[in-house]
Amino acid sequence: MTSMSTQFKEKLANIRHDLKTPVGHILGYSEMLAEDLEDAPWPEFEADLERIHSSGNKLLSLIEDLLGASKTKIEDIDVVNVEYQLRMQLNHVSGYCEMLTELAEEENRPELVADLGHINLAALNFTKILADKVTISELSAFRRSNDSESDTSKADVALPSVDNIHFSSLGEGGDILVVDDNAENRELLTRRLTRNGYRPKSVDSGKAALEVLKEQSFDLILLDMVMPEMSGLEVLTILKNDNVLRNIPVIILSALDDMDQVVNCILQGADDYVFKPFNPILLKARIAASLEKCRLRKKQVPKLTVFISSPGDVIAERQLARTIINELNNELADRVNIVPIFWEDEPLLASDTFQAQIAPARDCDIYLGIFWSRLGSKLPNTITREDGSCYASGSEYEFEDALAGYKESGFPQMLIYRKTSQIHIPLENREQVLSSLKQKEMVEDFIQKWFMTEDKESYSGAFHNFEEQDNFTLMLSKHLKKLVLNQLESRTDRDLNRL
Repeated sequence: MTSMSTQFKEKLANIRHDLKTPVGHILGYSEMLAEDLEDAPWPEFEADLERIHSSGNKLLSLIEDLLGASKTKIEDIDVVNVEYQLRMQLNHVSGYCEMLTELAEEENRPELVADLGHINLAALNFTKILADKVTISELSAFRRSNDSESDTSKADVALPSVDNIHFSSLGEGGDILVVDDNAENRELLTRRLTRNGYRPKSVDSGKAALEVLKEQSFDLILLDMVMPEMSGLEVLTILKNDNVLRNIPVIILSALDDMDQVVNCILQGADDYVFKPFNPILLKARIAASLEKCRLRKKQVPKLTVFISSPGDVIAERQLARTIINELNNELADRVNIVPIFWEDEPLLASDTFQAQIAPARDCDIYLGIFWSRLGSKLPNTITREDGSCYASGSEYEFEDALAGYKESGFPQMLIYRKTSQIHIPLENREQVLSSLKQKEMVEDFIQKWFMTEDKESYSGAFHNFEEQDNFTLMLSKHLKKLVLNQLESRTDRDLNRL
């Protein structure tokens, strides 16, 4: 295909993309309105709403028929007829939308008026794009007479109605990041995802998506292809070359119907490609399939449990540990599933103790202890050592339980971190000062008892000191990853020895 032919093909694909975007809004909001009326039917309203939806579908068909990929030169396109056919359907949308708005206002239904406003705005946007881009002057730059090459247009696939679809519970729920520079697209998608039981978050650019992904984990990304500054393909390439983010499933959503683009996205690591305007049934099925495939992969990999033990003075470090484990899970998703044990994740009942309601430290693969200025509160007399003595705190109990498990079986392997930064105690409250000093002494006694020799002159066990949270993050990331990989390797060796 000549350079001019390629340019014309790309120009036409971009025009189809731009026209399909507002049509997607017309279809999406009309579908949302129809769903809103399911519990309280309104036949008069629904009849005209169906006409709007039908005109939206006709617009899509006309875009494909009149401006489709089979049009390889300007002579193939009757611009006057294109404008006439599209404007006729658009007039239907605007006319019925105006009547329904008046009807909804008369019945005091502001929630319906709002979505009708979105449809009307989409119709106006379509008109502007049609006037700006589907003109003889815009297309005539690609005029040529000796190019007979053509592409086959995409076949329409009839989808069943929602009433005939049964969705299983597979692939339900999850955090989904929506990346699209078009505000209407983001609003439509987030509402649709929320209705389907997902927890969506939306951003307006690839750069914003990469920033959000540094702070929050997502189960799936819905990524627009055509965006300013950074395209969807550029974002996809960055994601798939990032050790932490590469295992997050990505579905490309785009009105671009160029098959070369589709193939390129799949080759770059996209899990799926859905054309806009999307059919909500199809999109839900594609999302569910991608999520379930990812979850099945996770179920097939080995599971390692990490018990996080600490008093209440290192809450920030506990949160950092959670973040680090999430990042490792993303990075090593195809090799291991790291399951953290946090007491705050459990529905602890008032009828029993903390210790009775969480998984024992001795049963985990890795024990992570973090200490600073407190050891914690004394446990009740119902929880004692074999000799009948009481534990000074829950943290001491968890440490000794983990240590006993290690001595018996070699697990859990134990990582200890001690924060050394200054402790600030308000001097106004004498009791608080004395309590803080006592807790600090308990931590020192704990360290001496378990990590130093009897003469207090050398260490019998190793632990890691840190002052700033950045130091803790760097150390724990490195140590935990190495320990996890070592355990995976040991498991593989043990499995091979069994053969």
